Amino acid sequence: MKKWTHSKLLMTAELEDKLIEVRERVDTLLAKQRAARRKYNKIKQAQKKSVSKQPESAKPLDLKNYQIKRTGQNSTKQRRVGMKFLGIVIIVGIFFGALEMGGGLDKAIDLMSLIFVIGVAVGHVLGAKDGENKISRFGDGCVRGGWLAFLMGLSLIAGSDIAAAMDFGSLMPAMAVASLAPLYGYFFKIITMQLE
Repeated sequence: MKKWTHSKLLMTAELEDKLIEVRERVDTLLAKQRAARRKYNKIKQAQKKSVSKQPESAKPLDLKNYQIKRTGQNSTKQRRVGMKFLGIVIIVGIFFGALEMGGGLDKAIDLMSLIFVIGVAVGHVLGAKDGENKISRFGDGCVRGGWLAFLMGLSLIAGSDIAAAMDFGSLMPAMAVASLAPLYGYFFKIITMQLE
């Protein structure tokens, strides 16, 4: 019986030594694991900081600070506006000068055609969508109104007694009045193109 206990004691002593050795290994491995976890957490935190905080070079560049400031920018804009109005004056002068030289302004003015063209143009502007340029829309309406008035004039002339009798002495002045509407439409279109 004594042998049995003595060998049992030897085995337990060996087991205790082995257990202590295993325990030391486990403690070493746990310490390495904690160190690796701390290192991993530090890397993660550094990555989060680098993502959330943009470096100075990533900020958008403010080019206003680097622009050359010209003192004559306002004068250039004023010059452009002045040139637009000079262009309008030249167009109006040539238009009415040509009408005067071609036989007089009295032959080139028809109030009904003018009212028709401007009325269609105003209606065209009132139908403009948001964001559309109303000045160019007015010019387009003038051209469309001019052609509508011309077609209406042709249909009225064709249905009259003058056309049935083929009286060219009365038919040609009526055609001239009918052709005034597209002329007015294109005249206003050119003016609105200068104003855009």
